[in-house]
Amino acid sequence: MSEFEKKISSFPLLRVENLTTVFETGARKVTAVDGVSFEVNEGETFALVGESGSGKSVTALSVIRLLPEAARITSGSVHFGKQDLLSLPEREMRDIRGSGISMIFQEPMTSLNPVVKVGKQISEVLIRHKGMSKAQARQRALDLLDAVNIKDPAHTIDTFAHELSGGMKQRVMIAIALACEPKLLIADEPTTALDVTIQATVLDLINELQQKFKMAILFITHDLGVVKQVSDHVAVMKQGKIVEQSSNEIFFSNPQHDYSWDLFSALPAMEKRGKPLLATNEIEKIIDQHVTEKDTLRVADLKVHFPIKKGIFKRTVGYVKAVDGVSLEIPPGKTVALVGESGSGKTTVGKGILRLVQPTSGEVTYLGLPIHQIDKQQLLEQRTNLQIVFQDPYSSMNPRMLVGDIIEEGMKALNVLKDSEARKERVLELLEQVSLSKDAHLRYPHEFSGGQRQRICIARALAVNPKIIICDEPTSALDVSVQAQILDLLNDLQARLGISYLFITHNMSVVAYFADRVAVMYQGKIVEEGEVEQVLTNPQHEYTKKLLAAVPKLVPPEREHMDVRI
Repeated sequence: MSEFEKKISSFPLLRVENLTTVFETGARKVTAVDGVSFEVNEGETFALVGESGSGKSVTALSVIRLLPEAARITSGSVHFGKQDLLSLPEREMRDIRGSGISMIFQEPMTSLNPVVKVGKQISEVLIRHKGMSKAQARQRALDLLDAVNIKDPAHTIDTFAHELSGGMKQRVMIAIALACEPKLLIADEPTTALDVTIQATVLDLINELQQKFKMAILFITHDLGVVKQVSDHVAVMKQGKIVEQSSNEIFFSNPQHDYSWDLFSALPAMEKRGKPLLATNEIEKIIDQHVTEKDTLRVADLKVHFPIKKGIFKRTVGYVKAVDGVSLEIPPGKTVALVGESGSGKTTVGKGILRLVQPTSGEVTYLGLPIHQIDKQQLLEQRTNLQIVFQDPYSSMNPRMLVGDIIEEGMKALNVLKDSEARKERVLELLEQVSLSKDAHLRYPHEFSGGQRQRICIARALAVNPKIIICDEPTSALDVSVQAQILDLLNDLQARLGISYLFITHNMSVVAYFADRVAVMYQGKIVEEGEVEQVLTNPQHEYTKKLLAAVPKLVPPEREHMDVRI
């Protein structure tokens, strides 16, 4: 045991006392973390849960002193062993970050350097903190990529972040964070972008490393199933404060705070189908009766193949078959869920349907039009009918535009509501619909949490009154209460307007609650499709069985207790 380890062995590894962090933008002052106190012991997992914007991520960034310029810690203390982190000079904090404390960030695309290959990003950490040679660091990087279930580490190590799927980017972030075997790992939504099978693998990997190195984990997540599975202690945050703190066993058997009960009530499930998660009244179906079979979106034998180029002259030596013969139908007013592991081709199907990537072959037909081959002007006209909500909300928004302008942009481009005052009124209405304050239209994307950014993207998609929305993991960044708000909103829009959804997700409980049909993708193909109840209760394909087996099991507090609250 090193001298440092001897010093911290008799203390909580991390001790946070009365931590307060504020954001100051002009005359506006917002207290994001308000007197938070907790302890994390060596080798244990402490879960921090709460709604989007509750202060979870800001708490973590305060601990590691990586706050944005507008934020500052106004009171409290943070001790890592005997070291007071808030009093250390930045040079000493750099030594602690990465070696003593490491962090997996919520949004991998904005955390990874877009112009540096992923292997070099992992190697840099090892060279800086472990003193490895470039060759040693590269070999260790390959081992780490293999450990986080990257299928072809030798290829991935020399790729850039934009060449990877959302789930693969997150696994690269995990590899970077675990490279130096830190004593404390701060994991900010580390499995958000992952399908359930990879999530299970990653959680097992983190647990294995935790046991091996006695690593403590501060685990920030909105997934109560994951909390139940991994945590020793749980703290619930709301509006910058910890409102409840207890052991895992007590929290899941007898939560004390009203807000904790609300989190359980908001969980989607098959038995709640057809009922709003948060409202008290049933959703009344008033779909326009004029919809016809012509309104069904049909996809036939869709293929999207990406060329593999090598050599000085970049000759094509093969193809990556991201989508390899997918056929499906999305009827008016219905939701078709598309599930499968990261890299299976789900997102590429959505982009191929909208021609955001050009299909190699196959047909996409809507309203009698061959979407796969209409000209650019016709395609532009169809953008009012066909919209998408992207997986990564931050990278899909212009960081230099105000939120109001971002939402209004589509209406202006597609001539929806030609009067500027009417457009502004519609923007405010949409912000209210997705549970954001009206003053959000005067703020920039970086001023919002990950979940709030996703709600902005949903508002942007809704602005042009689409008939079909392709939702690419639209609730993956959201806590269960906000997820419930979004699902209720999407349900209500579908009921009133007959909107159809292609819902790309890895959350099987959302599929069970929200979808009418489900298609399971594996390696570019649909291997099973059918009515939700049929597929989820009686899966036929081995991969579907594997997906369902990997879902974290959550048994909420006794049902009779829940019924008192509903």
